[in-house]
Amino acid sequence: MLTITLIRHGESTHNVLALWSGCTECPLTERGTQQARAVGAYFANTHFTKIYASPLPRARDTAQAVLDAQPTPKPPHDFTVAQIREQSFGAAEGHQTCIRKPGKTLEAHFAEEKYPILYESERHVAFPGGESVEDLTKRGERAVREVVLPHMLNVARLGSDEHIALVSHGLCIAQMVGAIVRLGGGTWKRKGPMVNTGWVRVEVRIQGGIPVEVADDEVPLVEVTVTDEGRADHLEGLLDEGPLRGMKAIMGGGVVDAKSPNEAEAIPQTSAV
Repeated sequence: MLTITLIRHGESTHNVLALWSGCTECPLTERGTQQARAVGAYFANTHFTKIYASPLPRARDTAQAVLDAQPTPKPPHDFTVAQIREQSFGAAEGHQTCIRKPGKTLEAHFAEEKYPILYESERHVAFPGGESVEDLTKRGERAVREVVLPHMLNVARLGSDEHIALVSHGLCIAQMVGAIVRLGGGTWKRKGPMVNTGWVRVEVRIQGGIPVEVADDEVPLVEVTVTDEGRADHLEGLLDEGPLRGMKAIMGGGVVDAKSPNEAEAIPQTSAV
């Protein structure tokens, strides 16, 4: 069986300021560092066979905390995986979100360097120079093919269990989980946004017996189960932020409720997976 644990990064400086962060290299806050150490300690007795991370500092440093807490010998790791970086927000990055003015087009907002939270129905829309949700969906599928599938094939061919960790970002994690579930022919509806260092776990079981002869680009017949979602029990006693709202919810994988965009309430982005 292949087990995949996907971990969101710790709190970043952009999270605190409610800025569009995307691919901007913003660091962890002191609280974010504490969260990273907490999730690392939580998984200290979990044997990861490999740890991957987005190259963005907030994810890379969170992954380092997870690696540091692993027993010796440390598992192999790759903290340069560009495929699992966060959605790019282009010109919006570094800007705060704003209230969308009724009757005013998005283009008019962009011309004034105003970047409102997009509706769930606008998954095809991208900020200038950035990625849309549809773009991120395709990248998430590519990441699963390039990063996860080789481990799946290894399990299918050898019959040995593996457990990999992917330290990434809320929006990208949502897309990758959806892509993994689709490999097994299923669908996935996220329950809600992830807090910083929250995690999701997916189990992939090879069907039809092992070993399986499969080509390098072929997906074996699998059964996929999301066993854990939105877990953050490692933060007990540390996290006391109340309900996620606004940008912190959006970056955790939520979208704005189309009925109340100005309040920036987060709801699961079911259309994206």
